[in-house]
Amino acid sequence: MSMVNLLPEDYIARQRQKRSNRLCAILFAVVIAGVLAGAVVSERGYRRTREVSDRVNQAYVDAEKLIRQLKELEETRHRLLAKGEMTAGLLERVPRSYLLAVVTNSLPAGSSLSRFVLTTGVRKVRVDGSKPKTRFEEAGGQAEAPVETERQIELMIVITGLAATDVEVGEFISAMRRCPLIDRAELNYSEEKVVLKERVREFRVTLYLKINADVPVGGDNETAALTWGPATTGGQIGGVR
Repeated sequence: MSMVNLLPEDYIARQRQKRSNRLCAILFAVVIAGVLAGAVVSERGYRRTREVSDRVNQAYVDAEKLIRQLKELEETRHRLLAKGEMTAGLLERVPRSYLLAVVTNSLPAGSSLSRFVLTTGVRKVRVDGSKPKTRFEEAGGQAEAPVETERQIELMIVITGLAATDVEVGEFISAMRRCPLIDRAELNYSEEKVVLKERVREFRVTLYLKINADVPVGGDNETAALTWGPATTGGQIGGVR
C-alpha cells in the first residue's frame, strides 16, 4: 500500500532549507566558539610568556646593576690599595742616620760626601692583568689583553760627592749596588772640578731604595749591612738634608 504525501512541495523544500540553516548556524557557532576559546587560550599563554620574559629581563637588569656595583667596589678597592701602598712607601722604614752611615761606609778612601738628599718619586710598573686563555680562545686566535701600568712610590737618595778619579766613583757605585737596601744605583754625572787648587771629580749618584727595605735587626746582620762596601779610611761628609 503506497503512502500519499499531501504536503506541498514548496513547504517540504522550505522545511529542508530551515533544517540546513539551523545545522549551518550550529556548526558556525561551534566553529566561532572554538576560535574564541583558542584565542583566549593563546592570549593567556602569550600573557604568561610576556610575564616570564619581563621577569627574566628584570633579572638581567638587576644582575647588571650588581655587576656594575661589584666593578665599582673593585675599583674602589684598587684605589684604596694603591693609596695604602703609596702611604706605606712614604714611610721611612730606614732612618736617615742609618742610610747616611751606609753611604759613608761605602765611600772609597780619599772620597768625600758633599750632599745627601732623601726624596720620593713615582715610577710606572708594567702589570700583566690578563687571564690565562682557554683552549677555545687559543683556537680562535684572540688578541692578548694589553699590558696595564700602575704607579709605584719609590724612595731615592741623591748623593753629590768628590773623588780623586772615576775609579773611586765606580767603586762607590759598585758597593752601593751590592747593598741589600738598594735596588739600583745610577750615575747622573761625573765631571772634573777644581777645589782648593786641586783637580777632583765631582759626581752625582741616585740610589733607589728597595720597596720593602728595612733595617736588619741583630748584631751580626746590622754590622754586615754596614760593612759590605770597600774598606775606607773614613769618608768626609759635607751637607746632609
